[in-house]
Amino acid sequence: MDFRYQARLCVANAKRELAALEDHRIKYAALELRYAMEALTYERASKYAEELPKTEYETWQPRKLMEQLLDIDPTADKDSTISIGIEDEPGVPAKAMQELGSETVLSFTMLKKRYDALGSFLHMPTLKQLGSAKAVDYVKLRARSNDIIAFLEKVLASTVFNSNFAIFADVQCENCGSTIRKRMPHGAEELSARCPGCDATYKVRDVGNGNVQWRIDGQDFTCSNAECSEQAFMLRRDIKIGTAWRCRGCGGVNQFGLGLFFAKE
Repeated sequence: MDFRYQARLCVANAKRELAALEDHRIKYAALELRYAMEALTYERASKYAEELPKTEYETWQPRKLMEQLLDIDPTADKDSTISIGIEDEPGVPAKAMQELGSETVLSFTMLKKRYDALGSFLHMPTLKQLGSAKAVDYVKLRARSNDIIAFLEKVLASTVFNSNFAIFADVQCENCGSTIRKRMPHGAEELSARCPGCDATYKVRDVGNGNVQWRIDGQDFTCSNAECSEQAFMLRRDIKIGTAWRCRGCGGVNQFGLGLFFAKE
C-alpha cells in the first residue's frame, strides 16, 4: 500500500469536513487526521521491516510502533537533510556539497501530542464526563485540527523521505536459523538484538576492524533434581514462570515457578 498517498487522501478528507463549518463533522476530520498519522507511521516502519520483530511490525498502534523504531534507530524520527559531494581525499568530507532535499518527520513527540489529543473526541462521553457538564469545545478542537493539518502538509511536502542509511551486522540465529540484522551506530560498543523469527535475544559487540561478536542471550541452569548435576542452557526469552524442559541427564522435568521460602529472623 502507498501509505503516503493514503495520508494525503486523509488530510484532504479532513479539510473537506472542516470546511463544512458544522461542529458535528469535526469528529470526522479528527478521525481522518488520526488515519493520516497512522499511515505515515506505517510507511516509516516499512523501511525497518527486516529489523522489527513480526509481532511489533503488525501492530496498528502508531505510538507503540514508533517506540520500537526508536529502539532500533534513535534517529528514526529526526528531521534530516541529504547532501552529496565529491571527496578530494577518501574518508574526508567533501568541501563542496550539493543539497538534494530535506525531510520533516512525524516524530514520536509530535505523534504523541497530536494523535492522543484527538482521541477523546472520537468516543461517547463517559458518565464522569457527562456529570461534569463540561461541553465539548469545538472552537478549540477545530483550531487543533487545523494545526495538525498544517504540520502534516509540511511532512507530506518533504522533497526526500524515508531515507535509511546504516552500517549493518548480520548473523544466522542459533535457535531458528533466521537472519538477524542489527544496525551498528558509530561508537557503539555493545548492543542488544532480537531474532525476527523466534524472539531470541543477542548481545552484539563491536570488536574493531569492521568485525562484531554475537552472543546469544541466556543462562545455564542445573537440574533441580538433587541427585543430578546436568546443566541446560535456557534462552533469556524462556526464563519465565511455566517454562519446562526435560533433563538430558536424569530424564526428569524441570519447570520455572513461583517460589516461597521461609526466612528465619
